[in-house]
Amino acid sequence: MNQKIITAFLAASLSAVSVPAMAQFGKLGALLGGGSGKSVAADPDGFLSSALAAEKLMNNSVTLLSRSLTSKEASAGLAAQRKAANEITDPAEKKAKLTEVQKSELALLNESLDKASIDSAIKEMDDKQRGDLGSAAFNFMLALLLDKDLIDQSKGLISSMTTNPAALTKIGNIKDAVSSLSNQLSAASSVAGKMPSIFSAVGVKAPASKDEKPKVVAEVTEE
Repeated sequence: MNQKIITAFLAASLSAVSVPAMAQFGKLGALLGGGSGKSVAADPDGFLSSALAAEKLMNNSVTLLSRSLTSKEASAGLAAQRKAANEITDPAEKKAKLTEVQKSELALLNESLDKASIDSAIKEMDDKQRGDLGSAAFNFMLALLLDKDLIDQSKGLISSMTTNPAALTKIGNIKDAVSSLSNQLSAASSVAGKMPSIFSAVGVKAPASKDEKPKVVAEVTEE
């Protein structure tokens, strides 16, 4: 996937994010229109399950990319923060803290990818390290594709739920999931534009569609 395709993907992806959120992307954001919202999810429970899986895939991918491309000291600090966040018992507070950790991971990852030494650092990796990096990068882009698709699905789903009294109680959960996906998509997009260099360096192709299967990688828990 070359830079032009990545840019086109970002434009399509960010079209699902709110106007205020898009402002941070400068000229790219200014060129975006609204999402089509033509896809319709099969059911609320299926949507929520898919949204949770997409978020989990993104979270794990970001952590693995950060571990591969940032310093050991930075990775250790983030691991400690994640462990502390996972020990929080209140679900809302726990999610908020984990979101903060992911933002820190993305910021450090973005900084690392901007360094002129990143190419040489990847070349110095052994075959397993490059393979793990390629798998994490693949899953990262796949998670973005899944996020975008789910956000598109949500528009038709919420519309259909408003006419179904039995489903009305679940609209709040759907909207919360969409908000979380949109925030994740927005936060990760700054890194997505730099993925072509990673794919080129490790000899891996980016996912062509959301229907591809994730690569098998280590699962980060630190609970």
